Amino acid sequence: MLKPFRLGFFLKIALVAALTQPSFYSVVISYPMQGAQAAAGAAAAQHQHRMDFSTLWQPGFGTVAGLVILAIGLLVGLVVWVGITYLFCRLRFTLFDLIVYKQGKVRQAWSKYGQQSWRYFGVMLLASLAFLIVAAVAIGPLFLRMIRTMKELALQGAAPNPFPVFAAMFPILGIVLLLGLLWMIVDTVLQDFVLPPMAIEDAPIEAAFGRFFSLLRDEPGTFLGYLLLRFVLSIGLSWALLVVVGIFLLIAGLGVVLGGVLLFHLMWHGGIALQVVFIILAAIMALILLALYFAAMIAIYGTVAVLKESYAAYFFGSRYQELGNRLEPPEEEAVAVRAEPPLPPLPPLQEPPPVW
Repeated sequence: MLKPFRLGFFLKIALVAALTQPSFYSVVISYPMQGAQAAAGAAAAQHQHRMDFSTLWQPGFGTVAGLVILAIGLLVGLVVWVGITYLFCRLRFTLFDLIVYKQGKVRQAWSKYGQQSWRYFGVMLLASLAFLIVAAVAIGPLFLRMIRTMKELALQGAAPNPFPVFAAMFPILGIVLLLGLLWMIVDTVLQDFVLPPMAIEDAPIEAAFGRFFSLLRDEPGTFLGYLLLRFVLSIGLSWALLVVVGIFLLIAGLGVVLGGVLLFHLMWHGGIALQVVFIILAAIMALILLALYFAAMIAIYGTVAVLKESYAAYFFGSRYQELGNRLEPPEEEAVAVRAEPPLPPLPPLQEPPPVW
């Protein structure tokens, strides 16, 4: 990624790597959407007194419309979730190929693992479904208890005691954190130890898991140390890069805001033509700032993903010969051919040999 540094190549590899991380989707989708929702909410609150919704929400209509909107939202969310899951499953094979063979050809790496990606995708869906069931069984009763507690407090009037709600909420938070940690471990195992045999040898699912369980049985302490170091490296590097890039983005954002305020005072009161020019310039500056944000997130999460994948490949490659041979191809041993000294020439027939 860095030697020699080429910005286009760096962003290409970083984007492929970042798209293999579920946290990257939250950063590039949820945060901008939250900002847009906050802006839309502020605008709606400002103009709420001008709008009358009483004619839209008649008895019965609101319930049906709400159920229809909820069903459509769930269906669209399910389709998007399945599509994103397949995308980062396929891109994990692509990233693995880029790390192991060091060729930098994304299209070629993408096209090599069609069948393996579908099998891996099925494993990811089953694992996700299992975690959803476990989460529903573990959190469902506690959540219902919290709802009942909140209803009971609502009947007590103003300024109720909030501690019962906190007491019902803390077990939910603890289970969520525990399930999140467990999912991180499962996802790490699937990416770092199950995927390589599938990519290299086209191994079936049971053989890939069997190789991992063999490693876990032989070196449990080493595996736990690997998980801890991988977690510390990824979190530490992510935070360090986020702080550095965050400062840069903050300075850039303040510069854009100050420039926008200056242009507003210079152009907004100069007529319709200058107002249109100001709006265009403001949109261009906002797009530039948004592009810088996306590029920064791609660079951060892509760099961290490449580091984790490289660390995983070399750790597993030292215990998995097929992977190790592809990371560091063994040198061909030169066959030593011993040259025998030439025999002395035979004497002429008419002369006796020297030994006579």
